Amino acid sequence: MSVNRISRGELEALVNFGAHERMVHEAIATALADPLQRLRFLGRYTSWNGLFGSGVAALAGKIGRSRRLFLDPDEPVQALADRSVYVGSFFFDAARDEFDDHESVHRDTHRCLAQATLKGLLEIDAARLPGLADHHGVNRLLAEPDWLQELNIRVAQGYGVGSADDLPAIFHAIGYHLGSELLADREFSIIDESLRHAAADLVQQLLMKRVSIAGQEHVAYHWIAIHSGHGGAAEADHFEWATQGARLALRFTPEADHGALKQKLTQGFIAFANDHRRFFELVNTA
Repeated sequence: MSVNRISRGELEALVNFGAHERMVHEAIATALADPLQRLRFLGRYTSWNGLFGSGVAALAGKIGRSRRLFLDPDEPVQALADRSVYVGSFFFDAARDEFDDHESVHRDTHRCLAQATLKGLLEIDAARLPGLADHHGVNRLLAEPDWLQELNIRVAQGYGVGSADDLPAIFHAIGYHLGSELLADREFSIIDESLRHAAADLVQQLLMKRVSIAGQEHVAYHWIAIHSGHGGAAEADHFEWATQGARLALRFTPEADHGALKQKLTQGFIAFANDHRRFFELVNTA
């Protein structure tokens, strides 16, 4: 990766994107073969995915409070030179959407939208699937296995929670976030494509179904639609903002440190790719 720039192409070259895409295709195809497995897949996916909004909010705060680390070399007055909050704002852009999608007057968090998808699916499937007659059976099916709990902890760690507020830790977390946005853009698109192809009737039901979460009604399929590249492409948009933020983070740090900091960013990106692979390897296990 070039020391002087951060690009989508350079990041994609760090991992085998084709292999990751095949893994997502295989996982969703396996899940769609059985309604109970489909429900468990989406339950686990909403669990894992639901932590990234809080992760990027923590990252934006981590960057923002690090005033002494991000300094404008063209500003000689020390009190006017810190650019940490400015840099952090490009990451907070993703957190803003995660905590309120702004597509309605309601407080539509992406977590609530994900829960609406899961609840809508439960309401459609519960009457005809064994073991889902009451909440005890549902809770058993959707319980988080140990491997998923461990991955969820790794999300917080990937976003820098518990690490030092220093440049190496921040750039590692930036790389982790870039990985999450880049890979999630394709994974949501694949899930959307697969559902529309193999379960078109279900998708239509979810598009027509309104579900109440936290006292507000949500379209049950909206969460998948806005993240897919065939809909709102939220993840792609967040990736572009995060890339700008990463470039600015370099601009406001000493040039002599750029090589080491880009290496940390690369390590963070690869760390997410490893977590991504582990999730889709294990998501359909009993």
